[in-house]
Formats: sequence, C-alpha cells, structure tokens
Amino acid sequence: MTERKGSVPSALHVNKQVQGSENWLIEKSLKCLADGKVDQARAWILTAKSLYPKDFSVQYGLLQMQMSAGQMQDAAVLLSTLLDDFPDEQLLWEFVEQMMNAVETRRQNTSLEQDVLTFSSLFAEMNSHQQQKMISSFANHVRGDAIRYCRVLVLLMRLHPASVQSSAIPAIDAISEAMRSAQLEGLNKARHILVAELLPAILSSQHLFITKSPTSIAPPGHLCITQPTVQGWLEWTLEYYVDMAWAKATPSQAPVSLMSPTRTRRFSLDGHGVDVGEVDPWDSAWEQLARVASLCQWSTIVDSGLLDRSASLLERSQRLAGLSSSRGEDGKGKSGSRVPKNETPLLYVTMLVWLESCWHYCHPASVDSSLPSSLLLLPLSRIKDTKIVPVEPEAKRSRRSRTSEEVVAAHLSIHPDLPASCTAVADHFKAAVQSWRVLNTTDSLRKKSDGLLKVWAKGQWTWPDLFQRDFLLYEGNMDRFHKLSNAGDAPLASALGVAALQIAFAAFVQDRDDKACRQIVAIFRELPDDNGHIAAAVQRGSALYPDSQDASAPCREFQLTPSTCFSLVASVVQALICYYMSLGVGETTSDIVLGHLLVLCQCNWPQYEPQFSEVSDIVRERKAFSYPQFFDYVVNVDVLEEMSFLHNSGLKLTLLTCNGNPAKRTVTRGVNKGAMEETRSAIERQVMHINGDRRSVNARLVRFLKECKTLF
Repeated sequence: MTERKGSVPSALHVNKQVQGSENWLIEKSLKCLADGKVDQARAWILTAKSLYPKDFSVQYGLLQMQMSAGQMQDAAVLLSTLLDDFPDEQLLWEFVEQMMNAVETRRQNTSLEQDVLTFSSLFAEMNSHQQQKMISSFANHVRGDAIRYCRVLVLLMRLHPASVQSSAIPAIDAISEAMRSAQLEGLNKARHILVAELLPAILSSQHLFITKSPTSIAPPGHLCITQPTVQGWLEWTLEYYVDMAWAKATPSQAPVSLMSPTRTRRFSLDGHGVDVGEVDPWDSAWEQLARVASLCQWSTIVDSGLLDRSASLLERSQRLAGLSSSRGEDGKGKSGSRVPKNETPLLYVTMLVWLESCWHYCHPASVDSSLPSSLLLLPLSRIKDTKIVPVEPEAKRSRRSRTSEEVVAAHLSIHPDLPASCTAVADHFKAAVQSWRVLNTTDSLRKKSDGLLKVWAKGQWTWPDLFQRDFLLYEGNMDRFHKLSNAGDAPLASALGVAALQIAFAAFVQDRDDKACRQIVAIFRELPDDNGHIAAAVQRGSALYPDSQDASAPCREFQLTPSTCFSLVASVVQALICYYMSLGVGETTSDIVLGHLLVLCQCNWPQYEPQFSEVSDIVRERKAFSYPQFFDYVVNVDVLEEMSFLHNSGLKLTLLTCNGNPAKRTVTRGVNKGAMEETRSAIERQVMHINGDRRSVNARLVRFLKECKTLF
C-alpha cells in the first residue's frame, strides 16, 4: 500500500488501454455514461460481457458502471470475482490500493471527499471474509516492498483484529529483515512503522495471548506470545521514542531522508503519509509501557500510580524510591511489603522515569523555551560570617551502595537570572537522581539498566553522560567525578567551554587550594563577554531542599546557573572571597587584597556585608589604606558611603591614581589638603552618577575579574 499523496485518484476513468473488437462496445457504454444515460450504458456493457466473458477490460468497465450508478452491492460481488479471475492485472491492484487508501483515510478522519466516500461505500458492502481475502491478497502482491506489505497487514489487523494470529509475526519478520538487509539504523521510516504502527496494532488486539512459558497453548483464534518477546518489543519502543526526543532537540542539523542507511539525528516523514510533527515521544513511550504492563499483568506498578501521566516525574520518582526501599538488598520484598515478585516491571518504569527526567534536565528549553539550551550545576563554597564552614571529606564508598540517608545534605538553588519555570528543571534533576539511585539498588538492576543504556545509546546519546557527571558531583563522589570528567591526569584547561568551570569549582570546593582558584579565574577570563541576562531579573528561586538545617552542619551547596559570563560572575566572586578568607584576613593582610575584597563584596549586596565589615574594621584600625583602582570598580552606594565616613574621620585613604602634580597641592602639618579634597569630590561624584543596580555591579565585576592582574 503506497502512501496517499493528495486526493485519491478516481477509479471512474475512461479506460484508454482496451484492445480488440470489444473496444467499440465499451466506448459506446462509456459515452452513454458520460451523457448521463445510465440505463443505455448498462445495456451496452452487459452486451459486451455476454460476448466477451473472459475479457478483463469488459469486466472492469462493468465495475466502473456499477459504482457510478451507486450499485455498490453488485460492484462488491463483481470485485471479488475479478480478484479470483484476474489476479495478475496491475490495473486491478491499483484499484484495490486506491480503495484501501480511502478506507484508511476514512478510518483516521471524517473526510467527505467523493472518491473516499465512494471507495469506502464499496468496501463496506463486502463481507468480512471478502475484505480479509482482498487485503491478504494485496499484501502478498506487494510482499517485495516490506514497508507497503507491513502497512497493509496493519490495516488488516485494525479492521479485523482476529487476523493478528496470521499477520503479526510475518509483518514483524518482514520489516525487521528489511532493516537488517538495508543496514538501517537510527530514525528511519521502516522503524517508525514497526514501532508506531505495527506493534500498537498487535498489542491492542483482543486476540493476543501473553504467556510466561513458550510451551503454553493459546486459545483458538489467539496469537501466543511470550512475555520476553513482548518485553523485547517494549525495548524497541522505548529506544525509538527516546531517539526521537533527542532528534527533536537538535534542530541545528538539516533534515535527512528516513531511508538513509546511516544513523540520523534529524528526521522527516513528509511525503510518506506519516505526520510526526505533533507526536510527543514521551507520551507515546508511556502509552506503550502502560499497554504492556496491562497485558503482562504488572499490577504493582499500575496500582502504585507509576504510569499515571498526571503525576509529575518527581512524584513518580518518589513513589519508586518508596517501592525500592521495600526491597531487600537481594531485590526481594521485605515481609509485609507489596513489591513486584520480579524486578522487570520496576526496571522499565524506572528507566523511563530516569530517561525522561534526565533528558528534560539536560535540555531546559524543553521545559520552557525562554530557558537557555543548557544549564550548569555549580558546587558553591559555603561562607558563614567570616568563617568557612568546613565540610569533612566523605569516606570513600561505592556509588552503588550509597543510600540517600548516607549522603551529606545537599542544597540546590536557582540562579536569580533564571525565570520561575527553572524550578521544573531542578525538579527533573531531583527525579533523575532518585530514579538513578533506584536503578543502582541491586546488582541485578544495575547490570540490566547499564546493558539497556549501552544498547540504546550506541555511543550517540551524550546527555546521560552529562547527567552522570552532575550526579557524581551532587552525591559527593569526587573521585569518580574527576575520572568521568577526564580531569584526573589532564589539566583543567583541556576541558571544553564552561564545563571546565564545573571541574575547577569542584576541585576548589574539595581542596580550596590556590591552584584550583587560579584555574577558575583563568577559565572565566577565556569566556566571551555577553549581554549578561537572559530575561529580566527575578527573585531567587526557592531551594529544593529546606534551609532548616543547622548552618554549621556539613552541607554541599549547588546552583543551577546559565552558562553565560555575567551569570557566572557571582559564583566566581564567591570562590575568590572564600579563598581570600581562608588565607586569613587581619593586620598583616595587604592593602591590595583588602581592596580586592571591597570590590568583590559588592556582588549580590548585602550577601557579603559581614566580610565587608571585617575589611572596613581592619582599615579603621590601620588608619590608612591605599587602593588606586577603587573608583574603577566600586559602584555600590553602601561601600562608597562607608569609605566616605572613614575618609571624613581623618583616615588617610589613597583611592585615586595620581595624575596631577603633587607639588601644586597645599601641604599643612603633613596633610595633603589637595589629595583629601580630590578624594572627597571623587566619592561624591561616584555616588551621584553611578547606577548601582545588579546589572551595573556585575558589569564592573566582570571587567575587574578579567583586567585585574594582582588577584593572586
């Protein structure tokens, strides 16, 4: 069955290929038909039939005549006779294919095209046996074309579900063999028909008998299929729809033909009678999983609401965690718990929860188009007052055996540049974390899930690796994180793009050493400047983890942040402040470091006001302070007012670059009155003309971090 393009061509056309002496009779009949003389036309064609009973052209002309006259019952009987008597006539098969296209169109929608209505009426007049025989005969006629053959059998199973017993396996074998012989991989038309049309038609049939034992005997008229076979079909489906989701998320590549023998990332089914533009791959995958769960009687995951699409992925991951906690280390249910007797249902539902939540986390724009294409999970250094809150290194443990109770508390926040919808991305990350933990609760689940992922990804999916890197960082498994990031032996500068910042931040949070902090600044300086903001600044998103824990307790802080220079500046500033404070700020601290801290403390004011106060106290005690770059980078009103107060208190502040001639200034009792007046005027001008909003401050901080050569 070929794909329908445009309207179905009319079968009521003048046959220009008739040959022999009967041609005159047929032409007379067709002329009368064209003139509206139906009775006369019928008389001429019946005469031709009586004279030439074995002539196909005459019989076909009579079929056209009966359809034109609305005699569908007679036409149906004649069509069945023609199929028996003239099985090699190509014109007849073209007529049959046009009729099946019309029937499929009518089945899918309420088309009122005349050709569709005419052919549908003719088909409806045929009894069930005649319909099945005609469709089966046409399937055999196009057997050499696996796609057409498969689609014809799909139509047969949809119209006559009992035919699944004889049609299902031949259709699967034909399309599978076609893909193997043509070496078709990735997203292609044959695979789409297999997964999106053929398998749903089979699994929706009431004449399907699912059994655990291959020796079981199905009831009469039923197709016997083992559960492992159905599970294999489910794996094909999940792999295909995840592939489709990934392809839709990579619009940068040009569309390619679905019949390409190579693995494709983008795809198009235009002109092939298949519309996938509105297909939600995740909805389709969940629908097929629910169908298989019902057939295989996986009551536990059904009753637990794990297949309920109205529940969020985070809610379902929490249900999975509860279900998993009811299992012992051997995977068996504890006494009194209601868990699956086998872990196969848990495997598939957890894999799908993990894949979808992981995919949405790695593709934030799928949640909200206003979000960036990717976000960075950054570990942050905690600062409590002027003290660094120590985080004791965890004992080395296997990722596989660690449970959520053993993990040091984690706090995840949202960058203030991001809209409120980003909390959904954070929810997806949390769902992915919980479902990934479930997949690693037992050796059996871990091996099966790793095996499926290896087969499905084929080294092409990059986002599961991105998630696993973030997961290891989030769990505090730094050894495996650095190994996966290839940062153990190679320098951090070898990492690509902003991902290098994540590695550098992880190293700094872990060791807080000079080298890691230098690497953070060095990588940040290589980032291109940007306009600084995705959208208007919004209030910081609420943390996914409550802030009720003791601030002095061990805690790992993370932030989802855009991968832009202006958005990352706050995290770089926090690392630098943490680094400077770890060195100790006191009487011996140089003016350069104190000045750098004054500049850095402007970030997200008043977040670092305690650190600023400590610097101010040191300057007050010294009664002198020199930082010539002060007015280049300080634009915060509170900082300027404090420095003005110190200046008016008689402290000797050198905040200006000396461009004038010192000899022209009046000096009385060792006090340079000109310099004092210039400093006072400079502070007043800075206060009057600055724009101290967060954008302006961040712009100065970005320039400071990139220009300052004395940070270390």
